[in-house]
Amino acid sequence: MAKGKALRLSPGLVSLNCFEGGLKQVYLGGFPKTEFYTRGFINYNTENIFTFQDNGTHSARKRIISGTFSKSFILADSTSQASMKKILFGRLLPVFSRAADSKKPLEVLELFYSYSMDSFITWQFGSTLSSNLIEDEKERRLYLDGFFAAAPYTFWQYEFPRLNNWLKTIGLIPKKVDSGFHDIEQWNLEKCDKAQELIAKGEENLSDADKPVVMSLALKAMSDPHAKPGQYPQRLEIASDMFAHNSAAHETSGNTLTFCFYELSKRPELQAKLREELLTLDPPLYFPPPAEGEWVVPAPKAIDKLPLLEAVILESLRLYPSVPGGQPRRVPKPSSLGGHDNIPAGTTVQCYAYSLHRTPEIFPEPDQWKPERWIDSSPEHLATMRRWFWAFGSGGRMCIGSNFAYFSMKNVVASVYTNFTTTLHDHGSMELEDAYLAGPVGHRLALKFGHIRKM
Repeated sequence: MAKGKALRLSPGLVSLNCFEGGLKQVYLGGFPKTEFYTRGFINYNTENIFTFQDNGTHSARKRIISGTFSKSFILADSTSQASMKKILFGRLLPVFSRAADSKKPLEVLELFYSYSMDSFITWQFGSTLSSNLIEDEKERRLYLDGFFAAAPYTFWQYEFPRLNNWLKTIGLIPKKVDSGFHDIEQWNLEKCDKAQELIAKGEENLSDADKPVVMSLALKAMSDPHAKPGQYPQRLEIASDMFAHNSAAHETSGNTLTFCFYELSKRPELQAKLREELLTLDPPLYFPPPAEGEWVVPAPKAIDKLPLLEAVILESLRLYPSVPGGQPRRVPKPSSLGGHDNIPAGTTVQCYAYSLHRTPEIFPEPDQWKPERWIDSSPEHLATMRRWFWAFGSGGRMCIGSNFAYFSMKNVVASVYTNFTTTLHDHGSMELEDAYLAGPVGHRLALKFGHIRKM
């Protein structure tokens, strides 16, 4: 920011921090992705919806499922609601309730990864094929250890792939990195295969929670649900897409929830104000369930409309973007960007959510967590902040899962603070990691939970 709107980082790489002449032209204008994404996010040695460099190929794949990922669909979908109820009230809130009963601190970072994964996978594959990272320690270790084993080495994988491969051959990158990743690829592939068998038998007999919503759409559009088990066309292409969706869901939302709970746990007065808003829901998200009868929860649209709840989520995403790193794009033809003319075709340009979100002219006191900025700002300034808000990217290649992420995060924050107070017990450094995908540097947050007396 101190260096201006554009900063040349190397002969062929320019960093941009502006809306006009930057974010708007590059991302809303559809500049193509670079090989960075193939290096870092390919699965099964197969391209997926996140790695395609060609916009046309991406658009064709995105059209298959984009309607399902829309906000209107998710908020009205009986499967997403049934899945959320099962994961929240059947798994996660009991963990917090036991912590409140025992008055012992609870480490929450991995729990939030687990909740984010379980809630998405249940919607993706149906509850019978869901993960259960919240309760199943063995499955949690298989997935999280396998997924994060590569974290210390991703810079080399993204930027110097040949050097990365050489480091593997001489043992400086341990074998567990590849073997752990293979294990979770196999874990995901098994879910895809079992979902295909389930769909082939007919979805009309499945309960709302058991319907594999995302997998079903992809399978019907890209393949043949009635093929022999495990032999359906484009099996690895579908598996690569499914892996891209669920691996993104758990890490990004898990980190955002960790930062959100960290900030709220420092502010008991704000918790009380949030709880006051949450109790306007009809019915409130009370836990535990009634002794008899169906567990009734408020309409998803009612939760979605709560202004303070939205503000604490938005501000957590602003100050602690889960993808703070640069999103590289290739200049397709000579262009004027960041106040500079004739930037050559082939140049890599990128914006960073971290820098955009810390532009003081747009976000006053940018290093402070201030959810009230999303409530008290004028309509004009709020519109400007939303243009610069880049937690999920923008344009045709923005995160397709953003609406489910909001749905998932709002539900857990609302459910917890309806029923519990939280206070800080212990944590490592809560500074944001300097990485493409980032959580807290200290990788731990222990909270104490307290029961709220129901009125």
